[in-house]
Amino acid sequence: MSAPVGKSPHTPYRDSRAAFTLVELLVVIAIIALLMSILMPALAGARKQAKGVICQKNLHEWGLAFQLFAHDNEGYFPASISSPEDYWMVGMLPYLGIEKGKTSKARDLFLCPMAAKSLNPDMCNRCPGTTFSAWGPFDATGAWWDTRAMGSYGINEWCSNPPETPDGRYWGFPSEYAWRTPDVRGGGNIPIFADCIYVDGFPLHVDEPPEYPDQYDGGSACWAQNAMKIFCIDRHSGDINGLFSDMSVREIGLKELWRLKWSRGFKTDQTPVWPRWMAKYPEY
Repeated sequence: MSAPVGKSPHTPYRDSRAAFTLVELLVVIAIIALLMSILMPALAGARKQAKGVICQKNLHEWGLAFQLFAHDNEGYFPASISSPEDYWMVGMLPYLGIEKGKTSKARDLFLCPMAAKSLNPDMCNRCPGTTFSAWGPFDATGAWWDTRAMGSYGINEWCSNPPETPDGRYWGFPSEYAWRTPDVRGGGNIPIFADCIYVDGFPLHVDEPPEYPDQYDGGSACWAQNAMKIFCIDRHSGDINGLFSDMSVREIGLKELWRLKWSRGFKTDQTPVWPRWMAKYPEY
């Protein structure tokens, strides 16, 4: 049998139509690259949205814990005093299914997935976090739920049941402004617990917004010195997640923080001067 015309009898026959040309390969690579550039932001956005959902789920768990605590304590919030055993970080543990000093998956409830790790390599005294990192680990032997305590949520210290004092103040703030119980009118506008770069704070209506993201200039007393800065963080695309006194959980716009009723004395009609980095966020 003779070989095909133009072909050597010693060379196997190949159909050149089965091969890709260099141009075709480059076109395919370009299309794949284009698709990846379109899909990657969508995948990143979906991942971020999923973390936000987990964050809100954590806060729902905290809401149940606050409800159970109030049920067992004549309807009151945890105390806000110097004794660690009475402070929220320890007093709430039984209602979260956490045994003090022992490892438990329930400890994840202290961490928003968007800020699940600390940037601090060693234990310290009241290390703050950032928008996307946890506060701690605290050098807190016997003081908190264990050493290396970390978290990325903070409590509104006005939601507490402070003891009676001769001067009517606790931590230097007037006790009369405290929300001692979650069972109050307008609870859907009273934040209890939220994304934060520290464990707690006393927000005031005179507090100014941070001049730049993650501004932390209060030292160990950041909870008392312009505490709004530690809640005003862009953790969830212009929002933080928060738990309210009616036990609802929702996103809170950064500028909306000044419209919430943090304490009985908080004036919600005050509008601060917004720094440049906050100009892009909507008004509330």
